[in-house]
Amino acid sequence: MTIKSLYHLIQESEGFSVRADGLLTYAGDGYAVGGSVLHGVFSLLNDDLSFRVFNKEMNRLQALCTDPMQVIGAWVDVVEDPAGVAYLEISDIVRSKQIALELARSRGEIAIYDFANSKSIYL
Repeated sequence: MTIKSLYHLIQESEGFSVRADGLLTYAGDGYAVGGSVLHGVFSLLNDDLSFRVFNKEMNRLQALCTDPMQVIGAWVDVVEDPAGVAYLEISDIVRSKQIALELARSRGEIAIYDFANSKSIYL
């Protein structure tokens, strides 16, 4: 995928999980747990997210995401705020649902992403 196509997904309130090298969609099993402690979470109202800001943040995350068990994740939360808050972060891939939920709670995350069922699981 390209940075531009990923930006369009976010603008349409869609999410993604991509590998840092090549921006290819993650196609494995497990659960994505955002909020990587070392890298922080970028969030902004979706309507305020310009392509320039998105591109800069994606480049930063690509440089930081070096672990093969991590992806760059993005999603738009319309549950907490109907206007839609866009989140970009490095997510850890965890095989166990129970461990993923525990890790997410400890990080103060809102949800995890279940790759096998292609859905978010809210805490």
